[in-house]
Amino acid sequence: MARRIVIVGGGIAGLTLAERLTRKDENLDVTVLERYRTPGGLARTFTRDGFSFDIGPHRFHTSDNAVKNYLLEIMGDEHVTIKRRSNVYMGGRRRNWPLTLDAVLDLPSSVLVRCLFDLFRKNEVEKIETFADHVISRYGRGLYDYFFRAYTKKFTGLDPEELHADWAEAGVNRAVIDKNVKADNLLSLVKGILAPKPVSTIFYYPSSGGIQTFCEKQARLVLERGGTIVYGCEATGLETHLGRVTGVKTAGMGTFDSDMVYWSAPLTILWPRTGFRFMDTLLCNIALPSVRDNDYQWCYFGQEDIIFSRLTVPRHFRADMVPTDHDSITAEITIRDDDLRKNPGKLESRLLADLEKVGAVDPSKILFMDWMVVPETYPIYDLDYRRRLAGLKPPQGFRLIGRCGSFWYNNMDHSIGQALAISAGRDFSRDFWKKS
Repeated sequence: MARRIVIVGGGIAGLTLAERLTRKDENLDVTVLERYRTPGGLARTFTRDGFSFDIGPHRFHTSDNAVKNYLLEIMGDEHVTIKRRSNVYMGGRRRNWPLTLDAVLDLPSSVLVRCLFDLFRKNEVEKIETFADHVISRYGRGLYDYFFRAYTKKFTGLDPEELHADWAEAGVNRAVIDKNVKADNLLSLVKGILAPKPVSTIFYYPSSGGIQTFCEKQARLVLERGGTIVYGCEATGLETHLGRVTGVKTAGMGTFDSDMVYWSAPLTILWPRTGFRFMDTLLCNIALPSVRDNDYQWCYFGQEDIIFSRLTVPRHFRADMVPTDHDSITAEITIRDDDLRKNPGKLESRLLADLEKVGAVDPSKILFMDWMVVPETYPIYDLDYRRRLAGLKPPQGFRLIGRCGSFWYNNMDHSIGQALAISAGRDFSRDFWKKS
């Protein structure tokens, strides 16, 4: 049996697995290697002058009872519940998301006519292979041309016809979030708009700090049970013998011997020439001296002439994420330019102009702007990604987990569910994969 276990990556997936394994068997030697100086991975929180910023709109929601029970076990009474308030920016103004009747009736008449026509048009897509195929077959060409095409190209940097249909399958699930909200095709979307059922999507969020507080609780439990977490430790590869993993190589910290390795770091570290790609995200965390009327938790922006793809308002997750009578906002921008990674401040004037254009920020009233590059935020599902995943030949005693490791466009609840399954000796599957 594997006794020396190394988990690469101290994000949600890695820490959930470490916490369950140390709870399950005190004789296991569990070591977590985390490249950053704090736990959380993509679920970290940054603070400055009384302001707290998560990496985007992180919060917990799940329809899986095992995941829900785990969340409440870790947080105990130290959590709050919040109702969803999300928007999408279309046609020059913010609209409720998922769409409501009021939001739809104000769309341009040409869009409404096209959508009405799409309701009664025979499906023109014979084989679903690309993102474009999926969206057009489900929602019609009208909505695709009006919103999905531009948003997707801006967000991913790829034409929708270059993306696998899985990107649409997963993306709809992630954007809708609540399984009680039916929006998986144009007809269900219209039914939900015209005859909405009372659905109140509830999120869990820590009652102090940001989302990283959850990861800190997990890390503390791992350490209390005798596990080890090594921060500032970057895994660079594996050591193997006769086709089996014997250790994890690191940059500057030697090799950590192991009988079993769970890898949640980007799989491109191990297979750099296989063509897998990730998106990098540029965040701008902005502190404001007074409360603005941004009444959403997060808002999607699909227009190509707006630089950011999403805005998040931290105080709508918990009021004390900002000092009293203050406000803040986080802008997310997909970057593909190495020069911007090194000097993101070059975008400041463009960002401020776009924030003012959508009414989110008054550029003359800003306390500070902090830029941050977050690498490997999303896997890119090009048309060939499934074949390349199937072609990977991992050694014995090795398993990929998490968003970056298993190349899975997931949310935190999926990562937790995956780790819970693995710790219990069960398998898992991607929620959006269909047999083909």
